[in-house]
Amino acid sequence: MADYVLVHGGQRDGSLWDKVVPLLEEHGHRVYAPSLSKPENSTLGEHITEVCKLIEDEALNGVIMVGHSYASLVITGVADRMPECIKHLIYVDCAVPVNGMSLYGMFEPLGITSEAYGLPQDPPFLEPLYFDEEKI
Repeated sequence: MADYVLVHGGQRDGSLWDKVVPLLEEHGHRVYAPSLSKPENSTLGEHITEVCKLIEDEALNGVIMVGHSYASLVITGVADRMPECIKHLIYVDCAVPVNGMSLYGMFEPLGITSEAYGLPQDPPFLEPLYFDEEKI
């Protein structure tokens, strides 16, 4: 069976996946739904490191990673750091990351500014993600 790592969006926690986890476990999969550290006290790099540490600590391989919303950047960053451990990336209700851009930076070409929409100015949402596009 497969190993799944389900990563929540920026303003949520691992409980986002409470209904999904048992469904996957019923089919014999191992499922991890970590809660990332609070965005106001963290960076995107730290969130990526948290998920990488989980994968290392649990000796996971062939991981199917699912990222909701902001977590699209997190799972892409994890896949960039440890591509040998990742089998698939699944993006749920999110923007697909653009190399060198932050979450909010991806919105700006569309005329959407975080300030105009009153979005939180937390560090992970403002930090650009750099990744090797050929690995992902």
